[in-house]
Amino acid sequence: MSPLFLVLIAAACAVVGLMIAGGQHGRSKRPQVGVFDGLMYLIGYLYSRIVHRVEFDVEEGAFDDLDGPFIVVCNHTAGVDPFLVSAVVPRRVRWLMAEDMRVRWLAPFWNWAGIIFVARNRHGRSGMRRAKAHLLEDGMIGIFPEGKIERPAGRLLPFAPGVGVLVKRTNAKVLPVVISGTPYTSTAWESLWTGSNARVRVMKPIDYKEMGLGNAEIAHDLERRFKDWTGWELGARKGHESSDTQADAGIIHQFSDDDSRAIA
Repeated sequence: MSPLFLVLIAAACAVVGLMIAGGQHGRSKRPQVGVFDGLMYLIGYLYSRIVHRVEFDVEEGAFDDLDGPFIVVCNHTAGVDPFLVSAVVPRRVRWLMAEDMRVRWLAPFWNWAGIIFVARNRHGRSGMRRAKAHLLEDGMIGIFPEGKIERPAGRLLPFAPGVGVLVKRTNAKVLPVVISGTPYTSTAWESLWTGSNARVRVMKPIDYKEMGLGNAEIAHDLERRFKDWTGWELGARKGHESSDTQADAGIIHQFSDDDSRAIA
């Protein structure tokens, strides 16, 4: 038996093994996904475990009922945050991301992940409309209401009313996710290949539909809850930072009560 034949047999076995693993992981998603998507999610899960040694802490009952429109609300610690959260949430999360963070050669990945790009100017309203439309189709989106990465680490930034706008306009439930322990890096991208001991805590969903809160009140309520969960102080928002430093992966901060017409 030639060495080449053995190599081909080994490669074939590896491919079959990956397909089986991808299929099994895909069945854990809601709804179930195919082999390729399952393999992609599995790679993301293994990446989170190996590179960031992430500890997933899911509150009892957090995943019991994830049907209907949902907004995954997270504090923002590093550029790697969406990968860590997507590795544990059983539904597909479409993340809102600043347009100036779009890297063109990653277009196939952006398309596969369903990223909703939002411009930082008035053109960003079209992205917000896409986010609203996805929610009205019972989809799930992910946002960072702080608007940019927390600096210094271990201190929250104010939550902008834009998160309340989306909640009120779509009657979406909120799935809060608390992130800590990610790498402290000079740029958002560096956190992707810098190891850490991250922790991702998934809390029980919150339904604001019957609470009678306004846009800003919803944002303040979430801010208060995250302060309690983290034990961190609330810092002040500083000026805009470029995508070359600590750019945000979420853009919800630029929309306030006055901008609710943008997604009407």
